[in-house]
Amino acid sequence: MRTSSALLFVLMLGFMGSATPEFATTGPYNVSFDMNTSLNYTVQSDTPVKDALRTAYPLRIRTNDSFFADILIYKYEDLTDSTPELWRTINRQGLSERGLRNITLATDMIIDGMPAYGLAGQDSANRTYYTAYYWLDSNECECGPVSVGTTNVIIISSYPLELTGNLLDTLHIETSRVAERQEPLTFVPPKA
Repeated sequence: MRTSSALLFVLMLGFMGSATPEFATTGPYNVSFDMNTSLNYTVQSDTPVKDALRTAYPLRIRTNDSFFADILIYKYEDLTDSTPELWRTINRQGLSERGLRNITLATDMIIDGMPAYGLAGQDSANRTYYTAYYWLDSNECECGPVSVGTTNVIIISSYPLELTGNLLDTLHIETSRVAERQEPLTFVPPKA
């Protein structure tokens, strides 16, 4: 009986300790999630990468060399077609070009209150990767039967399905209030 009580206590501590949300920042975005796991992991923001169309703000979750999940937030300079059917085709092809095979549509879902979808595929070593895609600000366009947005989020995970699901179910991204208030600094020399 004493062994059972001790085991239950240890399990409860592990469960309570794993239900702590993570908070991180990448560029102007605050990101929160709860993987609900006792695995040790690190969360690291990386340098934004800018091209002519968009800026990518990366965030990586890593457990040693065993598992990772990348959260990539793409902020486009202009409104961009965010129609899900178009992006499913593009992203499926992109995974294939990266060497993944057996690519399947995992499911339609809601992430952070927005319509999303997931794809799954395997690499040459039969490791499964789960990906999810959504737009933070997609809206129907008056210009036709399309949606448009400026902020696209892509999640790529090698974590097991349960942990990836926990990440996706709890993921929340918002623009930092500080970033919203920041204006370019202007230097004004003192008057002589």
